[in-house]
Parts: sequence; structure tokens; C-alpha cells
Amino acid sequence: MKRSNRLVILVGVLLAVVAFVGIVVLLGNKTTTGPGQVETSTVNVLVAKADIAIGDAVTPDKVDVKPVNPDEVVGTRFGDPSQLTGTPALYPIAKGTQVSQEAVGLGAKGSVCITCQLQPGEKAIAFQVDPVTGLDFLIQPGDHIDIVFRSDITVLQQTADSVGSGNPRYEPVTGLEAAPTVKTLLQNKRVLYVSATKNQPLPQPNATPAPGSTETSTTPIASVVIIFAGSDADAELIKFAQTDNTVIGKLSALLRNTKDDAQETTTGITLKILVDTFGIPIPEIIQVAVPGK
Repeated sequence: MKRSNRLVILVGVLLAVVAFVGIVVLLGNKTTTGPGQVETSTVNVLVAKADIAIGDAVTPDKVDVKPVNPDEVVGTRFGDPSQLTGTPALYPIAKGTQVSQEAVGLGAKGSVCITCQLQPGEKAIAFQVDPVTGLDFLIQPGDHIDIVFRSDITVLQQTADSVGSGNPRYEPVTGLEAAPTVKTLLQNKRVLYVSATKNQPLPQPNATPAPGSTETSTTPIASVVIIFAGSDADAELIKFAQTDNTVIGKLSALLRNTKDDAQETTTGITLKILVDTFGIPIPEIIQVAVPGK
């Protein structure tokens, strides 16, 4: 009889221990946030299966899902591979590290890391565009662009009284005080940041707006600052072309395929090249004979 009682007590203790462990596990994995709402204590993030280089398309097949504690999330997380749309990586993503929205240019404004996107030897260079020179503001981080310069110059000629004097002087040619000239300055430059864009990312499942974010695709935009990766020599060109921060219009951005690294040789365009190469006709003075004169 005593042995039977002891067995019952032992079974009861074991059941109590099992129940206690079950409660601990349930409490550890779930917390109630409201009536009918249950949230796990871990969240899913995406990690890279292999190293992802700058400019590589980040697609669902390149990541794994990994549960982590909320305080271990890096940046703004993706919760599911289906949220990846193939946008290019803005900076290198090492194997096993988290793929955040910031890594593909989809994070909240103000969370962009320009330094992270620069490769050794690169500098971040900025210029300003309007709706025409900036492709109606459809450029976004990760794009590759060419930059075309356009300006007006004053055509000079040697003064008649200085010809053969050994001390030449020059004067503007009347009517050619603002002769246009155009030339492609830089090619295949990687965009790091744009201050605004009409090219909105696709809506993400279960995504919530960033705190304080009010911008929509219909928000009027007057001008945009584009920051691209280049060299000090590139920066000198841009600085010379845009004499101050308020100059808009001299530089135009041309969008190109991110995989196209070909360098095209161009002649630039002036009025003389238009006439000589493209056969643009030059207006001539028409003389009309007037009877009696």
C-alpha cells in the first residue's frame, strides 16, 4: 500500500514538472499583446547565403530565413524572401549577415550610410538636377548614370589692330556671345543616394510606414540632389561645371543598364560639329533686288 502511494506521488511530481516546463516554454515563445493577438519573442530576418557584392541583384534565392531576438535585428528587416524584388545591393553583404532594407535602398529616409557604399578610392560627389536634367526624378540609389555637360560660351576672335603685332588681343564675335557646347563628362557612375525619387519601391507585405514619413509619389518635387561614387578628378569636373550649389541645368543625368560598363567615345557637340558632321544648314542673308535701287 505504501509502495503504491509512493508511486502515485512520484507520478504526480513528474506530471507537475512536465507541466511547469511546458508553461515555461510557452511563456518563453509567446507573449500576448492584445485580445486575440499572439506575438513570438523572436522575429524572422534574412541572411545572405553567400557574399553579395555591390550592384548584385538581391533576389529571394540568395537569402535564408533566420529567427533572431528583436534586439539583434540590423537596420530595417525583411521578414520574408518574397519581399526582395531584385534591387541591387548598395554595399557589400557578407555571407551569413543580415540583408536589411537599407542594404537595397528601401529603408527609411535618414538611415542611408553613404560611407558603407564607397569602395576603396571612391569619393561621394553631389550635383543637382531639375525635372528635365534629372529624368523626371526617376533615378534611385543603385542606378548607374552618365553625366552630360551643357554650357554657353562666348566665341572670341583676334582684333584687327593686333594682327601681326606680336601682342594679340581678342574680342567677342558679335552674335556668338552665347554659343552652346555639349559634352559627356562622366560615364557609368553608381548612384549612392537621391534626395527624392518618383521611382517608388513596390509595397512590402505587412510593411508599416517609417516614423514621420509623409512623402508619396504625388509629392511635388522641384529639384533633386544626386550623390554618386567617383574620384577626385570627377569631383573637379563637377565643381567646374556647376560653379555654385544653386546652378541647375548644366548637368544632365543619363540612366544606363547597371551591367553595361562600356565607355563610349563622344566628340561633344558645337554648332560647327552640327554643321560639318550632321549637315545642319546655316541660314543665309537673302538679298532682294528693289526696282529703282
